[in-house]
Amino acid sequence: MRVVPAAFRQPQSDAVRSTVRVVTLALVALVAAWCGPVAAQAPAELVSGTVSYAYLPPKSPKYVPMVERLKAFRILEQLSEFLAPLRLPHKLTLTTKECGFVNAYYAPSRWVIEVCYEFVETLERIGPKQGETSEFTYEEVVVGALVGVLLHEGGHSVFDMLDVPVFGREEDAADEMSTFIAMQFSKDVALSIVKGYAYITKSWFGVSVPIYSDEHGTGLQRYYNTLCIAYGGAPDLFKDFVAKSDLPKERAANCPNEYQQIKRAFEKTILPFVDQEKLKKVQATPWLQLTPTQAAALKQQQQAQQQTFTFSVCNMSKVSNVSVALMGKSPNDPNTWRVVGWFEIPDSGCNYIGSFYGDKIYWYAEGSNKAVWRAAETDRTGSKQCIDHAKAFEEVGGTKCSAGQVQVNFRLRTISPADVGVTLRLN
Repeated sequence: MRVVPAAFRQPQSDAVRSTVRVVTLALVALVAAWCGPVAAQAPAELVSGTVSYAYLPPKSPKYVPMVERLKAFRILEQLSEFLAPLRLPHKLTLTTKECGFVNAYYAPSRWVIEVCYEFVETLERIGPKQGETSEFTYEEVVVGALVGVLLHEGGHSVFDMLDVPVFGREEDAADEMSTFIAMQFSKDVALSIVKGYAYITKSWFGVSVPIYSDEHGTGLQRYYNTLCIAYGGAPDLFKDFVAKSDLPKERAANCPNEYQQIKRAFEKTILPFVDQEKLKKVQATPWLQLTPTQAAALKQQQQAQQQTFTFSVCNMSKVSNVSVALMGKSPNDPNTWRVVGWFEIPDSGCNYIGSFYGDKIYWYAEGSNKAVWRAAETDRTGSKQCIDHAKAFEEVGGTKCSAGQVQVNFRLRTISPADVGVTLRLN
């Protein structure tokens, strides 16, 4: 069996599958971090004596500007302020750090919350590009999706730290917690978080190959569950958003009951650990009001992602055992063309490959019974590159073929400036 190389891959399954556990009410803390007033100081009653924080220096120079951005937004400071109403049984340490993988997690053995710079970077990359027609805004994806994932992991944290019993699959309960908490704040906050979380569950997790044995639901299941809970809790607020989705009317009719079920569980198991007076002060804070400086910084980040896109491949043909080789540029090395193979594509399924840079990508595919997808030898829009039929390979584009390799003409796929996620369908 040929080994699938790691080049270009974003470990997106880890972003949800390995995201160990993050404090539930961290949700609006991160909203505050990205969107609260930079110079504002916390009211004395919201200063937590049980939470410390640190911005750890990154190993990679490319993350230095991000660290300064997070400090300017007071991300960890405001997270500690937001956690003030929750009576925590242990002292927490909040950190941002370079992890080497895409993640944001709570480590129960150390009582530490860690937000990886790679996770923030990925959200910045996959958000809608400037000029793209989308029902989602860049702010909703970068801010809303970030806090939505942290709320999901916060569900795990509360279940763990407060010994909350969970009847059923814990991952489902954590998703429910995420959306429910978002619904307890202003309309703007609820819309931003729900829409951001819906975006990544459908457009990021939803395009990966479903792993039915996994403890998580599939990306699309999580997408529909998020819509249902939000619609059930605030039908007037979310009716237009749900109308644009394909949530079945039969499911939508029962969504208010699903929301009430979650509400009753929260009131019995978690609400007793929340200081009501402090909670009111947190709820009264306008968390999602961008300052001009923050709005400009977010816009700059959106502009910086104009030439990046995610790439997935789906096998819609009758050919089995399909593998794909690609030539593209990595966002981390935008000046170098690299040829990489092989990425295995499941029969009648899809595989999320990763993020690329530029306005084009080249590809070649082959499968059982000598089936191939390639450009004709006379096609000058293609790119002739070397591949190895027998094993995985990775090299700079244009490299002379070595022993065991053959030259084939890769097909060209052009990328429009509005493309945030590109899916190649093999027919």
